[in-house]
Amino acid sequence: MGWTDFDWLFGAEPRPDGGAVAYLGDASGRPQPWVLPLGGTARHVEVPGSVVRCVWRPDGARLLVLTDLDGREDHRLAEVDPVTGEVWWLVAEEGVRCEIGTPHSRLGQPYNADGTLLAYASNARDPEVFDVLVRDLRTGGERIVLRGDDRYLPMGFSPDSRLLLVLRLHQQTEQDLFVCDLADDSVRLLTPHDGPAKYHPVAWLPDSSGVYLCTTQGRDFLGLAALSLDGGLTWLDAPESDVEGAALSPGGTRLAWGVNEDGYTRLRWAEKGGPPVDVTALPRGVAVTEFGLGGFAPRFTASGELLVQLGRPDAATDLYLVDLDRDEARRLTDAGARLPGAIVPPTPVRAVNGDGFTVPGLLYRPPSASADEPAPVVVTIHGGPEVQALPVFDPLVQSLLARGIGVLAPNVRGSSGYGMRYQRAIYRDWGGGDLADVEALVRVLDDVPWVDTARLGVHGASYGGFATLACLTLLPHLWRAGVSECGPSDLLNDIRGFPPTWRKRAVDWIGDPDDPDDVARLTARSPLGNAHRLRAPVLIMHGENDANVRPEESERMYRRLRELGKPARLVLHPGVGHGIDRAGLEATVDLIASWFAEHL
Repeated sequence: MGWTDFDWLFGAEPRPDGGAVAYLGDASGRPQPWVLPLGGTARHVEVPGSVVRCVWRPDGARLLVLTDLDGREDHRLAEVDPVTGEVWWLVAEEGVRCEIGTPHSRLGQPYNADGTLLAYASNARDPEVFDVLVRDLRTGGERIVLRGDDRYLPMGFSPDSRLLLVLRLHQQTEQDLFVCDLADDSVRLLTPHDGPAKYHPVAWLPDSSGVYLCTTQGRDFLGLAALSLDGGLTWLDAPESDVEGAALSPGGTRLAWGVNEDGYTRLRWAEKGGPPVDVTALPRGVAVTEFGLGGFAPRFTASGELLVQLGRPDAATDLYLVDLDRDEARRLTDAGARLPGAIVPPTPVRAVNGDGFTVPGLLYRPPSASADEPAPVVVTIHGGPEVQALPVFDPLVQSLLARGIGVLAPNVRGSSGYGMRYQRAIYRDWGGGDLADVEALVRVLDDVPWVDTARLGVHGASYGGFATLACLTLLPHLWRAGVSECGPSDLLNDIRGFPPTWRKRAVDWIGDPDDPDDVARLTARSPLGNAHRLRAPVLIMHGENDANVRPEESERMYRRLRELGKPARLVLHPGVGHGIDRAGLEATVDLIASWFAEHL
């Protein structure tokens, strides 16, 4: 047994009759649907490819699945019979990407109330944008109801099936909501506003007169509100922390939502018009994230219980059913039953950087470390960058701790969970203030008795891979070793190689490859041009099918380092996209942990 010997699960959805739960699990080697009858044993429903989301049809007879056949994220759409395993392909065009809500998340309900209509987004007409389409599942006929000029994504039909709510996702901090009238084909902007704002729909009001949503309209933090179709906004919970998501009960009488308090979820609920009540029955952990990223999005069952995917700092992620009236919870799964020992939880740390930002992080101490025998530490930088390092089980973190290596997980500027100003501070500043944030947190380690600051490593994937390479080349004096997974090494080349549907966000997010000033800034901050400054040995890893960050980003960096005589190793993963599935997880975790054990 090892730290990768656990049951990964994601995105649980209660069957409409409440008798079972569907979720994604990777026990078969890749993410696949599993159906867990309440009181029974989970059963695998085999679907081609790696499934990124599954949703019950309203009659409970089929599952709608969004699947990636080869890691290139050209998602295909199908319905599957959860009993027989028969698959009916709905959209399966080569080189076309479909979505049934926000990408890589759980926001959006694609079916109408009786399951006769299906809404989805597709870039078939124009690879750089998403159109929104509605298909009549009785006749097979479909039509474009919103012709996109950006990323437009269906969020859900009104209860009377007359209207369709659509999200324009320009940036993670810049969105709009539109209403498509399916009777007259009109499209109306629901959220006129000045400046960037987030609009994360929760559900339609039962009478179709508006929607519940989480929004930053007029605020730095997400709050829970009701938005009428005439534009009136009524706040329901607006704390000085992000309300990151919510769920509405089947009868529309109850809301449950999560407040992000330094990464942990404060789970709350209320009857319509009643005061908020805190849920205390669950262990402390993570139950709600923005967009439901990572699968953390609660759902009400037919009987009114709340289905919660709970990540914990001291246990693997499991599913729970919560009786809100009694404030009682029961666990449905035991994902960490085979783990080799006790999970080490983190301690929160903070630093103040030069421009006044408070930079939070999570510090993990290996059991063997002490002031007499200080330990090396690996700084592991999350991807995104607009997500958050959360206090949940991570097999790589625990593997490093088991080898006597501490871990620091920073939430540098650009991270979600700390308000709009902090999140947007990384826009057009990659490789600038974010590295200052890393350095500020590293300086905090000087005052931690059990840390040997002469033995520091840095690691990250995706954006975190870029940040790792940037740390190694722009802050070379800090590090003894590094590992970059699927990280850009040349920001200009990375922008030019963006997936088609990302291209319209590049200028605001990172920079303009056609503007001379931006070119100079991006070149100066790119690891490739600073490779000569690297001192520490670096392991560079990449999936050969990665469509988000092209493998050549790692290959070019490796070749340049070898030309300079620098210590580097390149590992390419055949058949893998922008991430590692279960089949390669154990080997990847062991390779990274061994690299740091050898060099630290």
